[in-house]
Amino acid sequence: DHRRKTALKRDIEALKEQNGALGVIVASLKTSSDTEIADIVQQIRAEEDLEAIAENLRRNVILDERSDATSAEGDLSNIIGKPSLDESGVVKHFGLTSNLSLVSDDDHLPLHTQISEAWTTVTRDSNFVEHLMTLYFCWSHPYYVLFSKESFLHDMARGRSKYCSPLLVNALLAVACAFSDRPDARTDPNDPGTAGDHFFAEARRLLQSNDSSNLTTVQALALMGLREASCSRDSSGYQYAGRCIRMAIELGLHLSFGADNNKLGPTELEVRNITFWGCFTYDTAWSICIGRISQLPRTAINLDMPNILEQLESKPWRPYTDYGFVSLPGGEQPNHTHTLLCQFSLLSEIVNDTVFMFYAPRERFTSKKLLSSYNRYTRWLANLPERLQLRDPAMPHVLTLHMYYHTVVLHLFRPFLKVDLTNSKVSPRDVCTSCANTVSALLSTYRRLYGFRCSSVVVTHIILSSNIIDLINLPDATAARNLELGVKCLRESSANHAFAVRCLQILLALSKQWKIQLPVEVSRAAYELPPEMLTNYIDSPDPVSVWPPTPPSSLTYSHQQHYRKSSVGEMPYYATSDNPRLYSQTPQITDLFWSPFPEHGVPLQAMQTNGPMDISTVIDVDSSGWEQLNRDGFKMVNMNDPVLGHSTYMLNEQWSHG
Repeated sequence: DHRRKTALKRDIEALKEQNGALGVIVASLKTSSDTEIADIVQQIRAEEDLEAIAENLRRNVILDERSDATSAEGDLSNIIGKPSLDESGVVKHFGLTSNLSLVSDDDHLPLHTQISEAWTTVTRDSNFVEHLMTLYFCWSHPYYVLFSKESFLHDMARGRSKYCSPLLVNALLAVACAFSDRPDARTDPNDPGTAGDHFFAEARRLLQSNDSSNLTTVQALALMGLREASCSRDSSGYQYAGRCIRMAIELGLHLSFGADNNKLGPTELEVRNITFWGCFTYDTAWSICIGRISQLPRTAINLDMPNILEQLESKPWRPYTDYGFVSLPGGEQPNHTHTLLCQFSLLSEIVNDTVFMFYAPRERFTSKKLLSSYNRYTRWLANLPERLQLRDPAMPHVLTLHMYYHTVVLHLFRPFLKVDLTNSKVSPRDVCTSCANTVSALLSTYRRLYGFRCSSVVVTHIILSSNIIDLINLPDATAARNLELGVKCLRESSANHAFAVRCLQILLALSKQWKIQLPVEVSRAAYELPPEMLTNYIDSPDPVSVWPPTPPSSLTYSHQQHYRKSSVGEMPYYATSDNPRLYSQTPQITDLFWSPFPEHGVPLQAMQTNGPMDISTVIDVDSSGWEQLNRDGFKMVNMNDPVLGHSTYMLNEQWSHG
């Protein structure tokens, strides 16, 4: 009858619409990257309407303007701001006080049509490029996840420039060259110090020729800063890192735009998410390593953690070198890269708060605040997913994450080495010593499994931080063994990180400054370094002045040269000293808290006009304020410590190796 025919016709039309939607979905699955496929499958499993999914996929090809009715009041009351697309299709963020996001730059948003004929002009050897990329994705990317690997490789293979660019490729290859001994990885085949210089020069040229803001430029700036840190050019690296974070803020990567997210496809949202959190962990690590305030406070972030897609997490990781993949019993494991990124990001949020507490204090500091911060760290470790727990063999990025955790806890307590907490059994000195011992055990495992030829640059700072505590704890036998291991690890990692040389220079300089006689094993490990490195250590200026500024490549002095070079067969001059260390007998309140680099100030600094910045200005204690100090939960200890205290200390004792 008529009603049945009408119903049948309606069903046929519905099937046509469904088939049309299915056609769009199937076509997208055929041409999408793994990340994009995972997004689509996730939507289908969530039982979303197929037509809505298809329409979303169509929008991902050409992004339409919103057709929703809006009001002037609604647009102007948006506090966070709205995503705005510029003429090239790049999403940028403008906040409440800006008028630039109220209208779009163009009615129709173009596709990314730039297709590069070659991603780098440095080499035409595609096999070499592939080799370097494999090194990068093996050793660097799993720890600093600065972009979506799947989207990057997908666009690179297809000549698309949305998630891949010549700038990003050259920056990546510059970092990767540090992991290779091949002559092509260097501008001077005989000088390992020139590894990656040619790719970095090309990246810098590309950045200067086009510094427009987009995702791949943010990612490239992070890599360029990472590479400069590895080369011990911290000022240059810090500037690249700063540009990276500022550009991320300009693009609104730190914000979730709520209802306005329909301007972005699911893949772009996820890539933005990964990029931001990768850059946030990177920036926070910079803050810890150089002792400066972070570029972005945690409280300014309004963004969820990246999605963890099991089909990507389960892809295998296995060690790779210039000689190919290495066979290691149990060495091939699920990579768990995005799980690590999420946990690293959660840890970095705590570290970010610590950095602001240290370098931008807003209120008095008490032992209660110290313990509260410590509890946040211990809860993070207790809640770490099982897949990131230590096992044998643990992947290098998992080992590095655990070492980083113990290092940031060490830095939380290090300014308080000279005090105890009145209402707690937690001892700052014991915590620092425990952290240093744990780091040393993890370093030993790392060295046994992988060596330090391809380690992350942050490991050099981890070694330096833990070995400073070991230096203080000498002549303890465990501290001596830790210090010996640290020197050897720095020596091995100096092949790919020039900053490792500087870390060892700092350790040897501090031993001289503090009049500490190093154990013979430590001296021997330092002496086994290449002669050119030893020359730098022994000819360096006053120890304090080499940190944090980068030492020049060649140091010459025409006056006040009070260090001598070692003759052949002698131990380095820094290794021994017979002079007593003298201190004033009366402790001052301004000497209460400790830093190995006092001329550069200690953490928890506050502005003051008289004298150097010190933590005592934050806790608001004057020279007669011992009672107030006790009310804040601190009491003085370690008054006779050779490094921390104020008594006379002679070095005519025997080393114990029991």
